Amino acid sequence: MVIWHGFTHILTAVFMAFSAWTGNYVLGIVLLTLLVRVVLLPLGITQARSMQKMARLGPRQRELQQRHKGDRRKLNEEIAKLYKEEGVNPASGCLPLILQIPVMYGLFDVLRSFKYQHTNWEWLWHNLGQPDHTFILPILVAVSTFLMQRQTMQMTPTQPGMESSQKMMLYLMPLIFGYVAYRFPAGLSIYYVVSNVFQWGQTVVLLRRPVDGGAAGSAPATQK
Repeated sequence: MVIWHGFTHILTAVFMAFSAWTGNYVLGIVLLTLLVRVVLLPLGITQARSMQKMARLGPRQRELQQRHKGDRRKLNEEIAKLYKEEGVNPASGCLPLILQIPVMYGLFDVLRSFKYQHTNWEWLWHNLGQPDHTFILPILVAVSTFLMQRQTMQMTPTQPGMESSQKMMLYLMPLIFGYVAYRFPAGLSIYYVVSNVFQWGQTVVLLRRPVDGGAAGSAPATQK
């Protein structure tokens, strides 16, 4: 608990410093989000490069799916072997998200206990510690989630037997996150949207560079 309180105090101090500097609590959260994303940028680069390598391996993975169509165990073994040979770690994409979870929980605590929550954009959000019932932020959360899901699906080979479920998640997850945003503090939704937009742009920029072996990163994204 002592460590957690110290962490939330740091978040509060940074948030208040940015808010005082800009004179706006909304911009304070935006700058806090950008700071977190910059700190996590090395992991984001690793994540993007891993996605790029997985996209390059798409044709070989599809060959394995056809060759071992009736043997799921053998197929999974061959795919794991392929990833190991090419130095691809599918789990590496989860690390930036996992590290952001404490920040989002901490920001939730900060906003919930914040005493001066009125913003300069009172015609939209009277209180960043309360849910946004204008539907603006929930819609932005849903749209940004959809863009992130689609980008990830375009850059990673479809797992065998998961085609229909992955397509369903593409449309289901944005609805779930949009509903959650309608119930959670508006400030948390701002953080989530800005973080998603940053990561989406980061991935687009990074994947313009080729991976080792000369494969262009942007090519797999154009496949249908």
